[in-house]
Amino acid sequence: MDPARPNDPDPSDPHNPEHADHPIMETIEIATEGEDCDECVRKLRPVLMKINGVQDVMVDPPRERVIVTFDARKTHPPDLHDAILKSGYKPAPFADD
Repeated sequence: MDPARPNDPDPSDPHNPEHADHPIMETIEIATEGEDCDECVRKLRPVLMKINGVQDVMVDPPRERVIVTFDARKTHPPDLHDAILKSGYKPAPFADD
């Protein structure tokens, strides 16, 4: 540790978050626009599961939602939205409850 910067993490510290090898799991709920049939929304699950870092995808057709659990070190929400768009579906601009 640099005495002039006592709060800066030591890059060689194995507990430094930048070098940690554990996943950082996040869950995001994505609204889908106009996809209310079970079969339509369920087609999104295999598309999203192929993304590196995605651990689980739950589909909620009545609410037109897809709930994705992913490792934030390997993928990001925009990647999930892009995959939905490429599959022919459309994320909703906002979630109506």
